[in-house]
Amino acid sequence: MDTRWQAERLELITLNDALVSFSRLFANTVRYHHWHQCLEVLYVEEGFGVVIVDNQHYTMRPGRLFFFPPFTLHRVIVDDQAQDCYRRTIIHVDQHAVVKYLRHFPHNQQRLARLSARGGAALVLDVADIHPHIDHLFSCYARLAASASLNGEQVACLLLALLNMLPDDSRQHPEPRSGIATEVMFWLDENYRQKFSLTTLAQALGKSRSYVSRRFHYETGEPIHQYLNTLRLRKACDYLLHSNHSISEIACETGFSDVTYFISAFKRGIGETPLQYRKNHQAS
Repeated sequence: MDTRWQAERLELITLNDALVSFSRLFANTVRYHHWHQCLEVLYVEEGFGVVIVDNQHYTMRPGRLFFFPPFTLHRVIVDDQAQDCYRRTIIHVDQHAVVKYLRHFPHNQQRLARLSARGGAALVLDVADIHPHIDHLFSCYARLAASASLNGEQVACLLLALLNMLPDDSRQHPEPRSGIATEVMFWLDENYRQKFSLTTLAQALGKSRSYVSRRFHYETGEPIHQYLNTLRLRKACDYLLHSNHSISEIACETGFSDVTYFISAFKRGIGETPLQYRKNHQAS
């Protein structure tokens, strides 16, 4: 397969230290099949066209709400005559970072997990009858996001409000017989500062090392160490923006035993060195 064909279809959403991004505007569309590494919510406010997802075609019309899980191929095509009046809201959410805030709302936590299943089936809903409520909700949070990055609690409240406006998802979703990804994420969030030990994690969950590693990869689509690295980089971003700690102190606080490796990993994951990131983003 042509590598250029592959590259243009991975539309990387760079949230950096943010948990969510909003885009509410008149716009053209991406006319090729593509996918993202995070959950995407598309709400059509004006305009008509076609959305192709899961090898099915859906009419795109005002009041239709689409949830595209991470790594799910989709394509949005606006009718030529509607190009000048196509208005939509697109929200990209870091589902991994938000799930822990919903631990006391198990029904909504499970629904978010289903919507965010890597490569899972998209959800398409007709919600024109509650458009004023959705429009007001998105408008409020878009204004908040324009002034400062939304924190985890605010993003969780947004998702709770949106999910509770929607009808129950009637699709049959087979539940994993032994789902452990959420437990692993909670454990990592509490222990990311320590040197990682798969043995210690497995003992805490009462499972074998191989089972924990295999199931986490199966349920999330990525190995544990990759998720842990992303988590540590997010924590590092927070320290860089909201503390005066030195780079070596931040490396230690976020579980990187070697400062040189921390700087290298940060540059690969965020696109800037820690000092550049602090300089470019702290003021804003």
